[in-house]
Amino acid sequence: MFTGTITARLDAKGRVFLPSEFRRRLADAEAGLMLRRDIYQPCLVIYPAATWQAEVAALRARLNRWDPVQAMVYRRFLSDVEPLTLDASGRFLLSRRMQELCHIGKSVCFVGADDRIEVWDEETMRAQCLTDEQLGEKLAQLLAGPAT
Repeated sequence: MFTGTITARLDAKGRVFLPSEFRRRLADAEAGLMLRRDIYQPCLVIYPAATWQAEVAALRARLNRWDPVQAMVYRRFLSDVEPLTLDASGRFLLSRRMQELCHIGKSVCFVGADDRIEVWDEETMRAQCLTDEQLGEKLAQLLAGPAT
């Protein structure tokens, strides 16, 4: 499980260090990472290979590939994906395309999100986050049991 928020900086070539805390958690997982634009938020998502394969398998199992709309959904879902490779120092290249898709500038936030890691532009993430009060309200709504 990935948790926490860590800020990092892109270098002039578009490389960034994957935070060591997240790299340690990935060390036990199978090799291979995938990077995808999120479908709901203006961020990128790093998937360990096993998590990515499970996501694709679940989607494929629900699709009728003979339905042109469903085929387009599947195609589009897979089109915004890039393999992610860490160098010996734990850095990876964030392609210009991915930076532009999510308006990622020099300051990047890595957010642990259970079985994946989100990659945000720092300003965008802060603007999108719930306030403490909003978070408390939403948690209360989600966790409140039926009245007895």
